[in-house]
Amino acid sequence: MESLPPELVELILLWTSRMCRCDKNNVLPLRHVSKAFNTSLRPYVLKTIQLEFSRFLKGPNPPSREALAGIGGFCQAVYLDMMVVRDEEEISRLGEVFHGILPKVPEMGPLLDSLRRYCMSESTFDEADFKEVVKSVMDNSPNMHRLKLNLPFQVVGRASLTATLFLATTLACVATRSEEFRVLETLVIDHVSDTTILNICNNPIDARNALACFAGLKHLVLSIKRQETRIARQKTFSQNLWLLIRKAAGMESLCLIGWNVKRDIKTRKHRHAVSFNGQYWLLLCEGKFVDDYQTEWSMRSLPYPIDDFKGFPRLRYLELKRVDINPECLVKMITNNAQTLKELYLNEVYIKVFGAVDLEHTSLWIGYPDIKRPDDSLWVAEELRETMGLSLDILRVTGLGYDDFEPDRNSTHSNYDLNDPTGLQRSFDQRFVEAVFGNEDIMVEDANLAAGHQLPPFQIQEHGETFLPSLAFLTQAETVMPPTGPRILPPLSQRDEIDDYDADTYQRGRNTTSKLKRCIDGYFFNHNEQALKELQRIITVADRGMALISQELIRSQHLRINPVEGLLETPAGDAIPTDSS
Repeated sequence: MESLPPELVELILLWTSRMCRCDKNNVLPLRHVSKAFNTSLRPYVLKTIQLEFSRFLKGPNPPSREALAGIGGFCQAVYLDMMVVRDEEEISRLGEVFHGILPKVPEMGPLLDSLRRYCMSESTFDEADFKEVVKSVMDNSPNMHRLKLNLPFQVVGRASLTATLFLATTLACVATRSEEFRVLETLVIDHVSDTTILNICNNPIDARNALACFAGLKHLVLSIKRQETRIARQKTFSQNLWLLIRKAAGMESLCLIGWNVKRDIKTRKHRHAVSFNGQYWLLLCEGKFVDDYQTEWSMRSLPYPIDDFKGFPRLRYLELKRVDINPECLVKMITNNAQTLKELYLNEVYIKVFGAVDLEHTSLWIGYPDIKRPDDSLWVAEELRETMGLSLDILRVTGLGYDDFEPDRNSTHSNYDLNDPTGLQRSFDQRFVEAVFGNEDIMVEDANLAAGHQLPPFQIQEHGETFLPSLAFLTQAETVMPPTGPRILPPLSQRDEIDDYDADTYQRGRNTTSKLKRCIDGYFFNHNEQALKELQRIITVADRGMALISQELIRSQHLRINPVEGLLETPAGDAIPTDSS
């Protein structure tokens, strides 16, 4: 084995690594094959240092500085997974929510107390323990230029001081590294809340460290969780968020992620009519009212400053995933970077619509082929198609929809522009991509021809290619002759590949934006076995708690909570009707 050429050994290890991407531990036994394998394996398995909850606990076996010094030269990425850590305020809030039911379900008390083992304390680990371990890793990794941080995902409550502490401490450790070390170029942060951003930017030292870390970024992935309910702080959050993002003047790829739960794209309409579901029940338990719910709807929108910001001079890849956004902000975000943007991915993006579906005011994704766009409304596809300098090589979308608070069900356009006017039953995502590239007009013409309507010749350019269709309609035979002119690239609806328009399908084979969220080093997926086990324990506690509450509801009110739909229903499975009026 020692006589094998180094190139062959590296090729074997490279393909082995690709086959074991889901679990890096499966590759480790190869280091016992030979010294050559042991030496060549280090750049792969030591490329990322993973730290999770158990690595910071007080105990007799803290991370060895000598070991870090020996492997630090191979490290190019650090993955900090702190998602299982709970905030003390969160446990207290859960106790308040379920206070009235604890006497009848005493088992809930010990279950809630068991979650305290995941809180920072004198018996687990404190801020000093966390900072010592992270700083040791950062100081011994001169080539580290990628960082992924999973912040705690807070279930209830508004202010997570623990998440703020983790983010501020981590940014401080990165910002204070030696100037001779490699600059941080890739940053992925999961579950960063608006309150955490506000807290970071309100502290001058934390803000300085954050700006220093963002300054050299080329790739940024942010998963944002909205917690703030005060409208007065909405503008401040928007300013602070984009203050940090704008600091990365050399940004090449940007991915912003909102909701953590996938929506049902069958309806493509998210309507906030007040109903007694599980989520709203928790809001009521926290003292929230309908007016607060409306305020929360208006604030749960990805902010973007519509001012003199000219965009990023090098941004080529942009992805928005599971976000609600004002249509003007969406168009502005894209057009500000039109000169350099080459790839755009919109995954479950819902534009905000309030009130009646009125043609004079309502913004639409595509619009209507038989109606001229009103002056005071915005049609996204048309705006992008007419944007000067925007030349997208790739546009992929999945699950576009509308976020309406008070829909007008009696409107003649109550389904917006979701129906295919050509009758070809194309998906809404496909129609949007065609409309941006100009192919929507082709499909409307084809449908009109099939219906017996003659249209004049036209020319459409897509990606520099000109289509000159010449269609002859024979009224007596009631057939359509095939095109006689050259048509190099047919409309998307005539292609067989779904990845011509669908973002999910396309990104399975090629992902230039959100792939960093799943694989920070390019070899192995982010995977911490211990963290997964701890998360499973927390989920088990939550499931047990909901089961106990459901049993108590059945006993006292003959009702139960549907764990899938989150609705109160009778034991027979019939949902309880609610009147939002």
